[in-house]
Amino acid sequence: MRTTPDIRSTTMAFDPFGEPVAQGVADACPTAAGDRTARRVGGAVFWTLALTILAGRIYAYDMPAVQSVVAYAAQAVALR
Repeated sequence: MRTTPDIRSTTMAFDPFGEPVAQGVADACPTAAGDRTARRVGGAVFWTLALTILAGRIYAYDMPAVQSVVAYAAQAVALR
């Protein structure tokens, strides 16, 4: 009679692209809360900068000095 080999319960580890990786690599690269925290901080910094730049552009759009510079630039482009 033939016996089946013991099937060990191995957990597969995958990278972010869905490719399997060796267990040693998975153990060397822990997924800790630090990754999540860094992602949240990075996202907060990005959106803060994006909204600050947007607010600055909205504020500067109505300034007469900016409009006169834009008018001179448009004239310079029209002369070419």
